[in-house]
Amino acid sequence: MKSIQLYRDVEITVKELKSNASDPHKHHFFELIYVLEGTGVHNINKNDYEFKKGDVFLLTPEDAHTFKGISSTKFCIIDFTKSFFSKSAGNRNEKMDVSEFFKRLEFIFHNHNNIKGSIALNADKVTFETLINQLIYEKQNNQLFGEIITQNVVFLLLHLIARNIHHNISKDFIKQNPKSKIYEITAYIQQNIYDKELLKIETISSYFNKSPDHLNRYFKKQTGSTIKDYIIRYKLNLIQTRLKFSDLTISEIAYEMNFTDESHLNKVFKSVFCKTAKQFRKEEIVKLKNNM
Repeated sequence: MKSIQLYRDVEITVKELKSNASDPHKHHFFELIYVLEGTGVHNINKNDYEFKKGDVFLLTPEDAHTFKGISSTKFCIIDFTKSFFSKSAGNRNEKMDVSEFFKRLEFIFHNHNNIKGSIALNADKVTFETLINQLIYEKQNNQLFGEIITQNVVFLLLHLIARNIHHNISKDFIKQNPKSKIYEITAYIQQNIYDKELLKIETISSYFNKSPDHLNRYFKKQTGSTIKDYIIRYKLNLIQTRLKFSDLTISEIAYEMNFTDESHLNKVFKSVFCKTAKQFRKEEIVKLKNNM
């Protein structure tokens, strides 16, 4: 299986395929694929998904994919490389805050497994298509302010994807569990994970019109975990993503995640994963080099 590694910040390409173009291959970056024309089958991690014009696929690092059975297909492909999330990248002062991109990608990354195949865009389908066409225009014309416009368009696309993933998961969960409020509670936590005031049990319980004790008992009965433990575990999952895909220091990550300091983060991280954050990052770097 081939493995592809890119070295630019964001790579936007329009690719036309008239036949099966490649063997299954992996990426070490996030990739957004929008179908501009044609039909076919997109094989992701050995699962086949039929696609048509207007479909959207989000591939996360280490997803393996290929296309087959295609008919004169054209894609717009957006690759988010590791350097895109690097605070040391050139011209960073002209780019919006990298952490905002990560917040959108993190939500998508930790929820996309609940979406099978293309992402249903619901009422946002026309808006998404318009933004994709603007992105292609900026790429092809290289005009003044093109880079910042491109980044803002990409930012909007990520917001739309995150919103529709949330909508689709919520709809499916409610259909299967009409009386349960668990997804609403976990979605609230995920969306407010960086705001320690909004994560206080008193604030959460007030938002859902419950007493703190009642909400905690309900949450633990439904999930087997307390709300506090869920928050910590979700934060640690986000920290793993940051350690793997950004060059933020552990101290910077600790600050963003509202830990007291690096030592506090390492203590909690080690209690769950039996290794420090630094050890985890080193191991991931070795894995990446071995897969290149």
